Amino acid sequence: MNHKACFGKMVPDQIGVGERVGKVFSVRIDNPAGMMRSRPNIETDVKQWDDCRKCSEFESCYQLCMAKIALDATVAAKH
Repeated sequence: MNHKACFGKMVPDQIGVGERVGKVFSVRIDNPAGMMRSRPNIETDVKQWDDCRKCSEFESCYQLCMAKIALDATVAAKH
């Protein structure tokens, strides 16, 4: 099956210090100073979200994105 180039890319591939960009959601985590924890800055591109919602592959793409998030969280919890 051929998918659009953006398939599964609503969210960033990885989350870490720096800016990570997905088609819809972006996350920026600044390098913390000293013992302080920096809060992530999460942005949503509503125009891209609306574009995704119109796509015939939305449900499958969204499910893939959620699976990637779950796997990333599981791996992060183990390290």
